[in-house]
Parts: sequence; C-alpha cells; structure tokens
Amino acid sequence: MRHAWPVTSPLPPGVEYQTGAPLGGSEPPPPAPPPRPSRRPLVLAGILLVAAVLCGAASLMTWRDYGNVVTAGNSTGWNLPDGSIGRGWLAIALGITFAVAGVLVAAERERPGRITAVIGGVTAMVLAVVEWGVTDGPSRTGPGLGLWLLFLIGFGVVLAVGIIAPETSPVDVKRGDRLSG
Repeated sequence: MRHAWPVTSPLPPGVEYQTGAPLGGSEPPPPAPPPRPSRRPLVLAGILLVAAVLCGAASLMTWRDYGNVVTAGNSTGWNLPDGSIGRGWLAIALGITFAVAGVLVAAERERPGRITAVIGGVTAMVLAVVEWGVTDGPSRTGPGLGLWLLFLIGFGVVLAVGIIAPETSPVDVKRGDRLSG
C-alpha cells in the first residue's frame, strides 16, 4: 500500500534542483585520461632478452682465430684445441644474467634490472678481453668471432641501459634521482 506523502522541497522558493550538479551548482570536471604506458621498459627488456640468446650463440662460436684452421683444431667456448673444456659456461651464465635483468625490467623492477644488466654487460666485456689476452698462454692468436660477439653484446647492453632512460617524475627530477624504481 502506497502512501501519498506530501512533497516538500528543502530548497528555498525560487531555487530549482538540477540533477547531476553538485551543491555548489557547477559541474565536476571531466576525468583526466589515464597516462599512456611507457614503452621504454619493454624495449629495454626486449634488448636484454635478445642479448641473452646471443650470449648462448657466442658460446658456440670460435673463440680463437688461429689463422690456419687445418692445424689449429676446433676452439669454441666449450672446448679448447688441446681437448680441455673451455669457459663457454661463463657466456651462458651471462645470458642467464641478461634474461633475469630483462624479466626484472619487464616486471616494473627497473632499478635492480638495470643494475643487473650493467653488471652483466661490463662482465661480458671484461670476460672477452681477459679470455683473449690472458688465457691463451704463449700462442699468439686473435680473438675469434665468439669473443668479438661477447664483447659487442656487453657494450651494447651497457649502451642500451644508458640510452633508454627510465621515466622521471617531477619529484625525481627535483631530487636528482633518475633511477627511481
């Protein structure tokens, strides 16, 4: 059963109620569009994952250039000409390091991912130089394609981390911290 209640307005006479308008009488501002997500972390994560795959490929390439392939034997990252095991596992470990750094960057943990990537890149360059210059003993050989690729991978990763800067907020710029994350 419905009751017919008298309709009384709490508004003073002459003031009309407008639907959708707040008590102040003005419309609320339209909501701001959501900010576009930055593609920088995804680009960096992609570069790091490609570097991880290339590290695996560098471990399978020749690490020495003996000039005379017939008498020199096969020297990859995994086996040396004398038959002993090489240090190709270090290239695989660097590949895993780059993959972990790429996953960290993609998972919005940019600062630890960038630090891991730079440490891995510098290690790749140092490994390539030390492997060529120190560990070959008295024989004078040039670096093979695998060592060149390992050096260039490390250089490219460090360069990419430096070029693809993270997004900065006004608070970060005021503090001077570019790697907040």
